[in-house]
Amino acid sequence: MRLIVDAEPCSPSFGLALEEAIFDQVRGGGEDALRIWSNKRAVILGRSQSAVHEVDMRQAAGASIPVLRRISGGGTVYHYPGNLNVSLHVGDGRGLEGVKETFIRLGETIGAALFRLGIRTSAQGNALFIAGKKIGGAAQARRGNSLLYHTTLLVRPDTIPMQALLLALRKDYRPVGVHSRPNAMTTLAETAQISHSMNEFASFFAGELCKEFDQPLWKDYPTPEENERAHGLVEEKYGCDKWNLYR
Repeated sequence: MRLIVDAEPCSPSFGLALEEAIFDQVRGGGEDALRIWSNKRAVILGRSQSAVHEVDMRQAAGASIPVLRRISGGGTVYHYPGNLNVSLHVGDGRGLEGVKETFIRLGETIGAALFRLGIRTSAQGNALFIAGKKIGGAAQARRGNSLLYHTTLLVRPDTIPMQALLLALRKDYRPVGVHSRPNAMTTLAETAQISHSMNEFASFFAGELCKEFDQPLWKDYPTPEENERAHGLVEEKYGCDKWNLYR
C-alpha cells in the first residue's frame, strides 16, 4: 500500500480532486493508498446534502471560505489547517464487510494508532470521541468493490468557530434530506495536550497508523497522472458551483 503524507494545507478544491484521482487509479487496478493530508479553510458537504440548509452561506462568503461537495455521503464538516485528513483508498474492500462494520473497524484502527501516542479514544458509529466529545467523523464512497474511506481528525482549534459556519451546531437547525449529526466537539490539543506542529504530528501519527495495517506501506507521492487528473477535476467539478452547490 502507498503512503502519501503531506500536512501542508492545500487548496480545498485540489485536495478533494486528488482524493478522487487517487480513488480512480485504485479502481482501475492501481495500488491501494493511504493518504494523510490537510486542507485550507473550507466547508465540505456530504454528496447528497443541501448547501443552504447546512451552511451559513453569508458567513462563509464574508470569511472567504469556499463551500465544496465531496463524493462520499454523510454530514457537513469544516476543514481548516488544524485538521488532519486520513483517506484510505482500497481497490477491493470486501474484506472490510459492510458500511457499518467498516466504520467501526477503521475507527478502531485509527483509535489504536492514537493510543500508541498516548491518546485514548472510543469509536462510535462513524465517529471518534474523547471523554464524550467528538474529535473526528468519517464517511465512505463505494464504487463496485472499491472503497474510499476518509475521516477528519480535529488536532487544533481554529480562530473561526465551527458554529459560525455549520448550521447543524445551532439550535434552530432544520435539515432537508440528508442531515448532519451535531455533537459536542473538541480537539486533540485541548483534550490530549498535543503540542507538536501539524507536520510533526502527521509524521508521528502516520508511523503509528502504518503499524496497524496487515500489509507493508511505502512512502510515495501522487503520480504525475494523478496530479494531472486532479487539476482536470478542479476545472470541471470541484472548482464549480454546478457541482458544489447543485443542492
